[in-house]
Amino acid sequence: MPSDVNFNNFVLIERNYNMSAFIVEDVTVNKVISKLAADRDGEWIKRKVLKAGYDLETHEGKNKLGWDMFSLNIRAVNMRYDDKPADQFRPLNYKYVGVFNCQKIHCLKALQCWLYQCSEGDCDQSPLYKLMEEIKNEWALDIVRKLPEYDQAAWG
Repeated sequence: MPSDVNFNNFVLIERNYNMSAFIVEDVTVNKVISKLAADRDGEWIKRKVLKAGYDLETHEGKNKLGWDMFSLNIRAVNMRYDDKPADQFRPLNYKYVGVFNCQKIHCLKALQCWLYQCSEGDCDQSPLYKLMEEIKNEWALDIVRKLPEYDQAAWG
């Protein structure tokens, strides 16, 4: 290893290029919303989402949920990078477009990504974040329950 390399400067340079939080793409949010709207196994989840103010039976309700998720993501990024507003990372022009035939496991991963990107500052204390965290846990458990290993495991 060359002795003239200053790794302290290297780390500082790396931090300028590698973000630990970012604004997710629209499709990330849209996968989550589309699965919530289409999932026939999660009627109780739909009731909780409706109680939170989002009617997933309407385009307007899906769009409102999408904008609120997008806005929380923006807020988290702005809290993480107070010197660089979120609109410098991507245009802030979210649009809900349905994503069809997306497997629950892919939607779960999209939701986990969104949750991670929204975990800055106090964003993880918001009612929307907590609702999405609850949905993530239910989806994960639903996926595990369908595994043959889970069915074969002893109860108790």
